[in-house]
Order: sequence, then structure tokens, then C-alpha cells
Amino acid sequence: MALAGCVSTASLESERTPTPSAERTPAAAAEEVAEPPRCAEWAGDTTMLINLDEVLGVIEPADPMAGWTASGDDTVRGEGACAPVSTQPVGTVETCTAPDASLDDVARALSSGPLEYMFAAGAERQIAGYVVGRTTAEEYMVIGMQAWRFATPSEAQAAPILDALVACASSQVGDDGRVRVFEGTEPTVVASVKGRDVVVVRSARPVATSGDDVGLTATESSLLPEESVNAAEEWWRTQAVTAFSREPRR
Repeated sequence: MALAGCVSTASLESERTPTPSAERTPAAAAEEVAEPPRCAEWAGDTTMLINLDEVLGVIEPADPMAGWTASGDDTVRGEGACAPVSTQPVGTVETCTAPDASLDDVARALSSGPLEYMFAAGAERQIAGYVVGRTTAEEYMVIGMQAWRFATPSEAQAAPILDALVACASSQVGDDGRVRVFEGTEPTVVASVKGRDVVVVRSARPVATSGDDVGLTATESSLLPEESVNAAEEWWRTQAVTAFSREPRR
């Protein structure tokens, strides 16, 4: 004969779940759940400052009419502590090769989130985003863009991201301090300083959900050619200066 029934757990719950103290004030409760101050705070969508897709109009072989997607974030220095570059694991500060960017999750490859070590080095604001564009031949291209504003030009010149990119084996440094990292004959990252601003443009390798490379067939790496990256960098530098002149949403 099978017996079925239920067992009361009221006594167990009363032993495991502490009863809130009647002396616990609302102020004390609020203090317990308050989040600590952050290194950087979200200040809006980058697309509210810049029409990111307009970069497709200045580069070849992009066709703006073939379709595009764009996203990004504007962040400002918060009141919390920031992790300096010296605390980051070796090899994680900057990648020396172009990342694979799955078309259904480009943000994972080109995050527009704040780089704490740049804020630790004195950055006051960061704007970043990415654009996925296409050609008339249905080939894809993925461009990531970042920019930081510092208090002084000397702080911008000493930005740790520059040293991290210079450390890449395939990097080239120009007389003006401009840093480029190559994959074959195509630049994967270009970084430069103008006044108080550090600007970065990077390429990612477009990958379909199936894992197939769907980038450009005209380049061996399937990344944007050098001329296109240079044009995107010039466009982004001008846009960043304009964006930094506008007040963040916070």
C-alpha cells in the first residue's frame, strides 16, 4: 500500500530564514543595497551623438544602400576606483589580431563598454561603437570605433592603449606617433592622438552564424583594405571631436 502526503516545512524555514530586526531603520536597509560607485557611468547611446552608419559613405567598397546595423555607448568617468593597466592579465589588454565577429552578436567581438584602464590613466569620457556594413555583392564588413578625451594632451600621448598596441609584433609606429597593427597587408587596428583625444579604428572578421567567413573576397584577410581603414579613421577623428563638444546625457 502506497502512502502519499506532505510534510510541513514551516519549522525548517523559521530556523533558516532570519526574521528582520524591528530596530533596522530604512536608512540602514538602503545603505546595504546601495551599489558602490563605478569607475565609469553610462551617459547615453553613441548614435545620439553620431550617425555611425555615415562612415560607410566614405569607404570602399561599402554600399550604404545594401543595409547596415550600428550601435555604441557614451560613458563618462564615475566616482569609483578604476583598475589600472598593470592589474590586467597579460595578453588581455589588447588583441593583436582581428577578432571574429559573428553577425548575430557583433557586440561580443567589439564591445563598446568602458575600458577601465583608460579611465585609470586619466580619461574623462569614452565614446565607442561599431558598424556592420555590406557591399553590393552581399559581402560584409565590421568596423569598431573608440575615442577617449583626456584632461591634457600629455595624458593622451601617454594613454596605455598605445603601448599595448605597439607591443604587437605586427605593429608599425609613424613619426607622428600613429600606431597601426597589421594582419598581412590589412590594418586590424589604427590608433592616433590629436590634442586631448585618442582615437582608435579597428576591423573585425565578419562570420555568419554557421561559422563561415563572409567578409571581403578582395583582401586575403577578408578585412577592409588599408585605404578604407585610413578613410574611416579620418572620418571618426572628426566625428569624435564634435561628439566630445556635446554634453553627455547624465
